[in-house]
Amino acid sequence: MDAYSETLYRIYNLRGGVIDLRLDRMDLALALFGHPEKQFPSFHIAGTNGKGSTAAMIHRILSLAGYRTALYTSPHLVCFTERIRVGDVEISPEEVVELAEEVRDRTAAATVPLTFFEFVTVMGFVHFARQKVDVAVVEVGLGGRLDATNLVKPLVSVITTISKDHEAYLGSDLLSIAREKGGIIKPGVPLVAGALPKEAVNLFNDLARERRAPAYFLGQDYRIFLKNAGLFDYTGVKENFEMLSVALRGRHQRSNAAVALASLETARETFPVSEEVLREGLRTVKWPGRFEIMLESPTVILDGAHNGEGVKALVEAVQEYYGARKVKLLFASMEDKDWRLMLGLLAGVANEAVLTRVEMERSADPRQLASYLTDRGVPHRVIEDSRFALRSLLDGVRPDEIVLVAGSLYLLGEIRPAVEEIASQNRPA
Repeated sequence: MDAYSETLYRIYNLRGGVIDLRLDRMDLALALFGHPEKQFPSFHIAGTNGKGSTAAMIHRILSLAGYRTALYTSPHLVCFTERIRVGDVEISPEEVVELAEEVRDRTAAATVPLTFFEFVTVMGFVHFARQKVDVAVVEVGLGGRLDATNLVKPLVSVITTISKDHEAYLGSDLLSIAREKGGIIKPGVPLVAGALPKEAVNLFNDLARERRAPAYFLGQDYRIFLKNAGLFDYTGVKENFEMLSVALRGRHQRSNAAVALASLETARETFPVSEEVLREGLRTVKWPGRFEIMLESPTVILDGAHNGEGVKALVEAVQEYYGARKVKLLFASMEDKDWRLMLGLLAGVANEAVLTRVEMERSADPRQLASYLTDRGVPHRVIEDSRFALRSLLDGVRPDEIVLVAGSLYLLGEIRPAVEEIASQNRPA
C-alpha cells in the first residue's frame, strides 16, 4: 500500500467512521493551526439538495472573475482530492499525505479526537489558508448548526432547499431539519435562500430578524422566469438579466443558478463580478454526476439524486428533455434512505431496472429493492456487482435508448470510471 492509499485508509477509519455532530473539537483543532478558517471570507452553503451545484456555480464565476477561489465539497465521486480545490486545481495526493500527517500529529498531541469529516475539514481550511485564497465556497456536510464547517467567517449564508433527508441526525419533520440548517445564519450576515416550504421561510425570517441578518428568498425577493430551450430570465434584488443559460440541465438547476446569482449580488461590494463573467460562468460550469450525459448512443445519464426531492427533480428533467421515452434504470441506495419513495418516482419513467449495491455496509439489499418493484410491475433484475450490472445493462441496450444511473452518489463513484472508459473508446480517433 502506497503512502497516499495508507493515509486515506487511516482517515476513513477515524473513530470507526462515526458521525458525531458538535463543534468543540473542531474549535480546538482549528486553534492548533491559528484558526485558518478565519483567514478568508466564505460563501457558506447548506441545503438538502442543490448545495453542491450552487457551490460549483459560485466557484466557477468567482474564479473566472480573477479571484483566487477555494471550493470545499463532499462527498467526492471518484477521487478524495475532489473535495479540496483552489481554482481548478485539486489538492495533490502528496499534499494530502503531508497535511494529514500534520493534522494527525497536532491533534493527537493535544488529545483532540476528530471524526472523518472533521479531520478532512481541518485539512481543507489549512490548505486554503496556506494557498492564500481570496475567498472560499464551503459546502456544509450535514445539517448546519453543528456541522464541522460552521466555524467559517461567512460573507453570505446560503440555504438552497429543505426536504427530508438524514432524519436520524436532523429530525423527522421539515421544521426540525430547517432549524438545523438555519444554524448557519450568523449575526449581520446576509441569508440567501432557495424555494422553501412556508414554515421554513417563516422560521428563517424569524432567525434572520433576531440576528439582524438581511434575508432574501427565491420567489419573494428574487425570481426566475423560465423560457424556451432551457433559457431563463433572472430578476434579482437589484440586478436583472435576460436569456441566461446554465450548463447543468434541469429546471432545478435554473433555480440553483438563481440562488448563486443572488448570493453573488449580496457580496458584490466585496467581490464585484461583471455580467459577462456571470453569463460565462453559468454557461461553462461543470459538476459531475448531476444529470450528466456521459454517452450519446445510447444515451447514458448519471445523476446523484439520493432522496425524494432530488429524484423528483431528476424525473422532471428526464421528462423535460426526453418526453415520454422510457429509460433503463441502474439503481442502488443506502438502506437509511427512502428508497421506496425514490423507486416509486423512478417507476414512472423506467421500463426496466437493474438493481445493485455499492461496496458499503450501509448499502440497501438489492433483493429488497426488487420486491418493491415487483409490486409495481416494473421488469427488473438483481446484479450485486455494480460494474457488472452496468455492463450487463449496456450489452442489451439499443442506440436510441436511455440508460439512467441514480440513487446514490457512491454508485456513481463506482461506475463512472467504467462509463468514462466506454466513452473514450467510442470517441473518434
